[in-house]
Amino acid sequence: MAKMRKVLAVTMAAAMTMSMLAGCGDKKTDGTEEQTVQSTETESGDVSTETEETETSEAVTEEENSQVTDGDVLVDLNFDDNDTDGCATYFNGGQAELLNENGELCLDVTSTGKLDYANQIFYDGFALNQDCVYELSFDVHSTIERALQYRIQINGGDYHAYVMDEAMVGTDTQHVSTQFTMSEESDPAPRLCMNLGHFEGKGDDSTPHKIYFDNIKLTVVDASKAQQVESIPEPKIVNVNQLGYKKNAQKLATITNESAKTFDVVDVATGKSVKTGELGDWHYDSGADLRYTIVDFSDVNAEGTYKITVDTGEESYEFQVKDGIYDDIYKASVLMLYDQRCGTALDSAAAGDFAHEACHTGQAIVYGSDVAKDVTGGWHDAGDYGRYVVPGAKAVQDLLLTYEDSAEAAKDDTIGIPESGNGVPDILDEARYELDWMLKMQDENSGGVYHKVTGEVFPETVLAVDETAQMILSPISTAATGDFAAVMAKASVIYRDIDKDFADTCLAAAQKAWKYLEEHEEDPGFTNVGDIVTGSYSDGRMTDEYLWAAAELYIATGDESYNDYVKKTVKTSVKYGLGWADVGYYAIYDYCMNVKDCEAEKAILKEGADDLVKNYGKCGFGSATGGEYVWGSNMAVANDGMLLLMASKVFGDDSYVDYAADQLNYLLGRNPVSYCYVTGYGSQTPENPHHRPSEVLGKAMPGMLIGGANGNLQDPYAKAVLADMAPEKCYVDNAQSYSCNEVTIYWNSPLVYLLAAMK
Repeated sequence: MAKMRKVLAVTMAAAMTMSMLAGCGDKKTDGTEEQTVQSTETESGDVSTETEETETSEAVTEEENSQVTDGDVLVDLNFDDNDTDGCATYFNGGQAELLNENGELCLDVTSTGKLDYANQIFYDGFALNQDCVYELSFDVHSTIERALQYRIQINGGDYHAYVMDEAMVGTDTQHVSTQFTMSEESDPAPRLCMNLGHFEGKGDDSTPHKIYFDNIKLTVVDASKAQQVESIPEPKIVNVNQLGYKKNAQKLATITNESAKTFDVVDVATGKSVKTGELGDWHYDSGADLRYTIVDFSDVNAEGTYKITVDTGEESYEFQVKDGIYDDIYKASVLMLYDQRCGTALDSAAAGDFAHEACHTGQAIVYGSDVAKDVTGGWHDAGDYGRYVVPGAKAVQDLLLTYEDSAEAAKDDTIGIPESGNGVPDILDEARYELDWMLKMQDENSGGVYHKVTGEVFPETVLAVDETAQMILSPISTAATGDFAAVMAKASVIYRDIDKDFADTCLAAAQKAWKYLEEHEEDPGFTNVGDIVTGSYSDGRMTDEYLWAAAELYIATGDESYNDYVKKTVKTSVKYGLGWADVGYYAIYDYCMNVKDCEAEKAILKEGADDLVKNYGKCGFGSATGGEYVWGSNMAVANDGMLLLMASKVFGDDSYVDYAADQLNYLLGRNPVSYCYVTGYGSQTPENPHHRPSEVLGKAMPGMLIGGANGNLQDPYAKAVLADMAPEKCYVDNAQSYSCNEVTIYWNSPLVYLLAAMK
C-alpha cells in the first residue's frame, strides 16, 4: 500500500470556496455537475463552474498541526462586516436572493419551490475529524413562521448528512444549538447547509418572506478521540507506464530524487539487473514543481516483468515488456462506452456488475411546450445521466477516426458488445448507437438540433434505472447543429459500404442541418433556460463548428460551395482544437487527408503539432500540455496524442509518434502522482470516481479515463486537500472531487484512438 500523506482537519480560518458544480466535468467541466448554477469555459475547452472565492483554503500537514484541540472554532460567521462571509446559495426549483441586511445574513425568498432543499444556503472550508465531538449553533428569525433544516453533509456522492435536524422559526430570534460526534471517516471538505425550501404542513411558506441568520459557529467540544484525515497517496520517486511497453517501443522513466546517482532495470522473475546506469542532467518541471531526470531503457526488449530501482532505495511499480500490452485496456475503454448506453438493457456478459434494464425510456418534452418526442438511446455523457449532442459528436468523431486510422480497430469485431460477430467492426457499431440517438435529436421541420436531453437538475446518486425525472429537450443550438452536421456527413462516408440506407439518412440529415446553420449564423451560444441547471456546454464562437461541418460535407458530396466556405474560413480566426468546444482540427485533419489542395490547412496542422513538441520539452513526464492542467486535463493530454498522430499521418513523419506515445505513457502512470488514470488498470488506479453507477455499486466501472490533475481546485474537496500543490500534482481519488475525478465519454474516446494506434 502506498504511504499516505496526512492532511489534518483543523481550523481553516474562513477559508472559503463557493463551488457550484457544473460538472470532466461545462457542467463539470463539461460533463461535471452537481450543484450547478453557472459555468465558464476553460482553456482546454472544458467548462468549470464559476466560483466566488474569498480566502484560499490551506491544507494543514501533520508537521504543522498534529491534532484539533478543544475549543477550536472551525466556523465563525457573524456578518458584522455587512458581507455574506463566504456563504453561497444553491437552488433547485426555488427562488431567493442572498444578502446582508443590518449585519445579518438574509435570504430573501420569492418562492420555496417543491423540495425542502429548493433554496439552500451553504458554506465550505472546514473539516470534520472522526470521533471528534462538535457543537453547531446559530441564531435565526424569519418574517413568517416556517420550518428550516440545518445539516452538515458529505459534499458529494449521496450528500448524506453527518448531523441534521429541523427547527420551526418565526419573528422572534431563537438560538439553535446541537452537539454531535463525527461517527464516519474524517472528511476534509464537508458542507454546512441551511435548507430553506418547502416543508409540507410546517407553516405557510407560500408567501415571499425573509429569513435571517447570525453567529453561525462550529466549535470543537471534545477532541480527545479525534482521528486524523488521511488523503493523497505519496507518489513514487520513479514513474513509468504501469501497464508496460511493447518490445520495440521507446521506454522512458522519470526519476525525481536528486540524491539518487544510479539506476537499475530489474527483472522481477530473477531479481537481477538487466540494465544499469548513472543518473544525470537534472531539469525542472514547473507544472509539477519537481526536479527530474529521465532514464531511457528502450534497449530492454526481452519479454518479461520489470521494475526500475535507484541507489537511494526507491523503485517504480512493476511493468511488463511485451507486445499486445494494450489489448485488454483497449477493449475496456470501448466497453466503457457500451456501459454508458442509455435506453436499452445492458447485457451482463458485456457490462458485468454494471448491467441493468433499459433506462430513460419515456418521451422527452420539448422545453416551453407540451410536445413529446422520442429521443431514447445514446450514451450517458459522464458521471450523471444527461445526453448532450456537442460532446457526443466529439466522441463519435474520435471513434470514426479510430476506424479509419487504425487497421486493427477497423477489423475488430470481437470486443464483446452485443453486436460483436455481426460482420461490422465493433468501433462502428458503438459509434452508430450514438448516431442513431443523434438523428432523433434533429427537429424534423427546421433541421436544427436540440442541444441536450436531461432532467431539470442533476440526479441524486442513483442507478440509471432509478432516475425517473421527466426528461426535457433543451432548445436547438447552432453548436449542436454544427457538430451534428459534421459527424453525420462523416458517418455518411464511413458507413457507405456497410449500410447504404443509413449512410444516405446521415447525409440528408447533415445537409438539412447545414441549411439551418446558414439561416442562423448570428445566433448566440447556448445557455441554460428556465430551471434547467444541468451541464450547458456553452460555446460563444461557432466558426470552428461551421468550418468542421463544411469540410465534412465537402468530403461527402464534392459540392464546391462547401469547399468555398472552408477556404474562406481558414483565413479567419478559428478555434483549433480536438475538444468539445474547439473542434477546428477535426476539420483540418479530414480535409488534409481527403483533399489535394490543402497547403494552407497543412500549415495550420503542422503549427499545432510543432507547438506540442515544444511543450513536450517543458515537462518531465511526457505531457505536451505546456504546464497547463485544468478540468479534464487528461482529455487534453489524450487529444494532444491524437493531434501528434494526425501530424504523423499527414506529413509522413514518424518522429511525432514517440511524442504521441508519451501522452499515453503519462495517462497510464508516468506522471507526478503515480496514478494509472484508467480505472481498473495499473498498480495504482482510481477507485472512487465521481460516477453514479460506480458510487452506488461501490466499485469503479473499468476502462474509464479519469479527468486528472486540475490546478484550479474547482470543488471543495480539492480545495481542502490540494491547496498549494503544483498544478500537475492536483489530483485526488475521491468521489467528492468532481473536478478531478469524474469521467466522460469524450475523455474516453481520444483514449480509444490512442490505444488503437499504439496496439
